[in-house]
Amino acid sequence: MMTRHILAIAAILLFCTLTPQQAASQHLRIDVKKHVLDNGLTVLVWERPSAGRIGTRSFYKVDIAAERPGTVGLTHMLEHFLFKGSDIAGTADWEAERAVAEHVERLERMITDEENRNRGCFLQRDVFAEVEADCRTPLIDSLRTALVEATAFQNSLAHTTWYDWAVQSAGGTNSTASTGRDWMKFDIDLPANKLELFMWTERSRVEHPVLRHFEPEKEVVVDQIRRYDNRPDGKFSRVMRSLTYDAHPYGWAHWFSDLTRATREDHWEIFHKYFIPQNTVLVVVGEVDADEVFEMAEAYWGSWQKGRPSPRLRTVEPEPVGQKRLTVDAAAGPAVTMHVPMPAVAHPDAHVFDVLAELIGGSRGLLAAELIDRQGIATGTGASSWTSKYPSHFEIQADGRSNSDLDAIETGINSVLEAVASGSVTPAEIEAAAGRLVLNLARSLDEIGRSAVTIGSMESIYGWEHLNDLPGLWSGTTPADLARVAQRYFGEKMQTVGHLRRIPTGGSMASATEYRGDGYSGHLSDRQAGHLVGRHDSEIPTGSDGLNSKALNSMALSSIALNLVRPGTYPFGGPVGAHFLQPEEKLPGSAFSGPDETGDAGKYPVTQSTSALKTITVDPREPLAISEQPWYTPPWMVDRRPSGFSAPAPTPDYRDLTYDPVGFAPPDPDNYRITLDNGLTTFVVPDNLLPMVQVSVLIDAPAMRDPRGKEGLAALTADLLRTGTSTRSSADIEHILNSMGATLSISSNRNRTRLHALAPSTADISALVGLLGEMVAQPDFDNAFDTERERHALRAGRAADNAAAQSQALFEKTLYGDSHPFGRRPSPASVRSITPGDVKTWHQTRFTANRITFAVSGAVSAEEAGRALRQSRPLNALPPGGSIPHDNLPGPFKPDGISLVTRDIDIRQGLIIMGHKGIEGLPDDHAALEVMHHILAGGGFISRMMELLRTQTGITSALFGEVEPGRGTPNPYLWRFGGNPDTIAEGIRLALEEIRKMYEDGVTEYEFESARTSYMDGLVPASYDTPHKTAERLAQKHLFGLYDYQSPQYLNYYAGDAAQLDALSRLTLEDVNRAARTYLDPENMVITIVGPIETIKNNASSETRQLLGW
Repeated sequence: MMTRHILAIAAILLFCTLTPQQAASQHLRIDVKKHVLDNGLTVLVWERPSAGRIGTRSFYKVDIAAERPGTVGLTHMLEHFLFKGSDIAGTADWEAERAVAEHVERLERMITDEENRNRGCFLQRDVFAEVEADCRTPLIDSLRTALVEATAFQNSLAHTTWYDWAVQSAGGTNSTASTGRDWMKFDIDLPANKLELFMWTERSRVEHPVLRHFEPEKEVVVDQIRRYDNRPDGKFSRVMRSLTYDAHPYGWAHWFSDLTRATREDHWEIFHKYFIPQNTVLVVVGEVDADEVFEMAEAYWGSWQKGRPSPRLRTVEPEPVGQKRLTVDAAAGPAVTMHVPMPAVAHPDAHVFDVLAELIGGSRGLLAAELIDRQGIATGTGASSWTSKYPSHFEIQADGRSNSDLDAIETGINSVLEAVASGSVTPAEIEAAAGRLVLNLARSLDEIGRSAVTIGSMESIYGWEHLNDLPGLWSGTTPADLARVAQRYFGEKMQTVGHLRRIPTGGSMASATEYRGDGYSGHLSDRQAGHLVGRHDSEIPTGSDGLNSKALNSMALSSIALNLVRPGTYPFGGPVGAHFLQPEEKLPGSAFSGPDETGDAGKYPVTQSTSALKTITVDPREPLAISEQPWYTPPWMVDRRPSGFSAPAPTPDYRDLTYDPVGFAPPDPDNYRITLDNGLTTFVVPDNLLPMVQVSVLIDAPAMRDPRGKEGLAALTADLLRTGTSTRSSADIEHILNSMGATLSISSNRNRTRLHALAPSTADISALVGLLGEMVAQPDFDNAFDTERERHALRAGRAADNAAAQSQALFEKTLYGDSHPFGRRPSPASVRSITPGDVKTWHQTRFTANRITFAVSGAVSAEEAGRALRQSRPLNALPPGGSIPHDNLPGPFKPDGISLVTRDIDIRQGLIIMGHKGIEGLPDDHAALEVMHHILAGGGFISRMMELLRTQTGITSALFGEVEPGRGTPNPYLWRFGGNPDTIAEGIRLALEEIRKMYEDGVTEYEFESARTSYMDGLVPASYDTPHKTAERLAQKHLFGLYDYQSPQYLNYYAGDAAQLDALSRLTLEDVNRAARTYLDPENMVITIVGPIETIKNNASSETRQLLGW
């Protein structure tokens, strides 16, 4: 089932016959079929094997031209509202809702008019304020009150999670959306036989959208910006981006003043201008027939009438007149950032910037060689080129050791650029960089979802065919091209330079006091951590140890983040740079009362158009001009919406769609296993779709087993693996990788160490496996020990720059205590206490044949892989290994009542983690626990806690519930979220109530059946949807007895194999409700709060204050 074949015509990837030295610059080509409907809508299909699933994406070419001063950020906000349903989906009774929905629209316009009449009252004269002045008049107050009451009634009829229930219960995965600078997109992966569900839901999204739960969702977007501001470097990054652009809106930031004052009418303006068929791109990738997709697209989208062409962006960024500089002091860095202008996609110089970023960025790039290796003044370096529809900027960053090094770092950056400008880069270096870019692009085409994004994003900003041009452009880059670009674009006049100077946080900022039900209080010391939270876009690679967008969003201003921005890894036309009221209560229908307090919803007449629209005389054969719409109204309020649908959907209601059953059988490990004589096991999954080979090495060397006082040992050992072997230097390793055109990453986390190599199909698999074998079995730890240890010590000292890291560390220290590994974090002292002898002992006990597993996939046969493994003397010489004696770890603290711990820090959010003891391994009723947890918190938007705390109230923009099986010790069962300090305390109370409700009442039959289907048809099959996912999963299960816990988007779940599918098939509703009573303990909980504690306390209700002991 998992072995894919080369398609003869439709999905073949053609490669030139090249020497091994030329392997990195192979030309990648894909064959995408394109069909443009008569109305201008574009459909792209890539027919390819995909394990019975399809990746589907809808793109809308709504770029930053859609926004203007006062509405910056509202395109992103509109994306959120387009999940709220239509006149068919997302409503309990549209006939009852429509009248009040129209009344809501008109009330808000009346408020807007009255506020504009009183514009002087709203004028903000204070330099230090973030939003316009508060202005209240009797009329404005009465209108606002009426609007709150009307929206409360409308929301009481809403089912705003309808979409997520519809797609997840159909086996959908990766359900999300994102707004770049050049497009908006909506994502879902589905079983291949459920394509029509994609067509139906996407048409419904734009045919008659209804903006429900408006204020709570607006607060969600505001909170996403607030979360970004939690980072001590966040404002520096934002101002750097703004400073870079004098005129172009790529430099516009999302400000609270615009977001908090957004109206429905603002969103309809964007909607009517840009949501037309000519701006729409549908992408389908997987096991489908293109002609069938085109036929279905015609049926669902062919009646969408053309709209008037959207306004173009006329602003052109002027040439810089001189260097611009920014210096900021913050509890972050130190770092130097440099921006220079770069041209738009398909400009003759654009591809050269891609090659330049790959050459100078990364841990082995020219910047690292100069600033880290030679001068020793930096701890990390990065560079990125942002592929964009309009000219954007190229970014360089170097993380410094101290503030005193910043000037020298800037000088060093310029010296590297001057060397490039002099033509010093060799053809071999360019060839290796180009090869890595091609491999990265090929890897982006592996997963069906990511490949759909890669194809759709390029089509949206230029044309998908450019993907086939890029490999040749990269490999054709010359030293003269790089010299020309460096000379023309990187001179001092072109530069925007920022220095982020580190200031100490000081002991007065952070404190922690514990409150328990028995009145106990105490003090906890500060600890450091590196946990990463928060996410929006899904297209950053998420391998077993891969960084996804939640990591990119929260790793502070990091050179690592810049090095992730590469063609294919990041969507073309995504964000430029790193990158947002009171909650409404959901009331029953009987609570609604209008301005005359009769409570009769029927008094609002259902009209077909506004009077203003009726006065317009137009030729009915022509689309309405934007200027002819004095009011931007919902499409269901106008006689003739420009670019409306002239015929109903083939299936009127998505609930009427029917499908054949989805059959899935997980792969048998015995079909892919190779075992050496010493017991080292490898799983090989051949696949010829893409011209690449992937090799992962999983090692049972987890950070959770770091000896006490030596925290950081596993991570340091992992990084030292690349510094040399008994026969090769670090330079030798890099030379071999470059000669093969291969890339290598090494990571370590709480559960294991991992090496991952990616190589072109023409690489010598024996040489690649041999090199990895040497690095794993025969490392030289002495060569760079002191340098690497000091780098890790500096990073440990800065880990707590991230407020989320402090939150995680505080929670785990409270739950587990100092005597448990989870209660400790690497510190400068613990890292500096590690000796070469410690590393060698760790390696000797951990790097044995029974603790190492290989996973191999791609254009390689099992016979070739087996031969390569048997030829590796270092691997075959590894000792079999035995058991390692471990200290018996203490169990988690069991709170008696609510155990509250707070830490006061000056951030824009309150960060909450609440939980108690979870599970170790897989209990017999694990399937029941998973389903219950999916419904409570693990299922993303369909989960009860997410719906309550985000959708209905807007208290948080992101909630995550985790019940990961522990390895050797119980993991916590926890829930985490953050939000506005003014309302976050109420979030704690509501979350506890929802957990208690689940504990007492359990789940409904509908929830049970939908969640079970989500696992059986979606989450489990999708875990095997690429060859390398399959190979790594088989390796994980063999080595650890468990699969990796998965956290894509807002979901958190454990996807198993045939045993789990069998357990799910036999599961009953009572089993799930029994699991709730077994694993939930709402009355005894550790709760940690990090943020501005006094603000959080002062805004808590009396009920919440009593609950928390305040």
